[in-house]
Amino acid sequence: MKTIESSSIFSPATGFIRRGGFDFTCNPYLGCTFGCKYCYAKFLPQNKYPRELWGKWFTAKKNAIGLARKEAGKTVGKAVYMSSVTDPYQPAEREMCLTRGILGEMLRYQPRVVIQTRGSMVTRDVDILARFQNLRVNITLGSDSETVRKLLEPKSPPYESRWLASQQLKEAGIKIGICITPVLPLENPERFAERIIGFGAAVVVTQGFHDSGGAFGADTSPLALRVVKELGWNQEKYLLFVETLRNQIRVYEGEKGFFPP
Repeated sequence: MKTIESSSIFSPATGFIRRGGFDFTCNPYLGCTFGCKYCYAKFLPQNKYPRELWGKWFTAKKNAIGLARKEAGKTVGKAVYMSSVTDPYQPAEREMCLTRGILGEMLRYQPRVVIQTRGSMVTRDVDILARFQNLRVNITLGSDSETVRKLLEPKSPPYESRWLASQQLKEAGIKIGICITPVLPLENPERFAERIIGFGAAVVVTQGFHDSGGAFGADTSPLALRVVKELGWNQEKYLLFVETLRNQIRVYEGEKGFFPP
């Protein structure tokens, strides 16, 4: 772990986040100890470490809450994406509470907020989240298989704990986005689709794997692609799964699904 003094906590949105309608991104941390093998963030400029070390380090912006106190006024009437290069509910958040503190500072200004996480710890902050007028929590649920999770994202929370967190937030009146981004190999695509449809999320997003074609930018590691291939998952199966969902609900694909509430 490393701590730094950051110069700002709300950064102008760029790329697909900007195209989606967000004004700012907010990253309490850099890096992520969930360390998912397919994570595209390790290929972005913010990662100053060798890619093979992804998941083994993180940097905390120790003055993040103080910065939010000073800067939150500029988020009035704006849209904030939290977070673009880290998970705001990675394990360190349990003790550091930077995400919780930032949310508390934004509360009186009521920006439109999307929280992107695979961390079931998000339920801890339901008391704050429920007081936002326009907020959605996007929960990443890549597969129905714990075997797949242990292969590709072993340090992330089990899928059932994420489903439970989603249900608890929904019951508290908080909008939920289910993000199958990327869609990992599935054990029972039909049953998984039924569960997603039955949940009744505000937004459902699917996505295949990033492929920059060798160019600089968001990509998927060769290791993750090799595991996926060994499990017999392919583009045809992905498209069939997405079509199963689309037969009953609206599905956004890729960056089209990332927009403010």
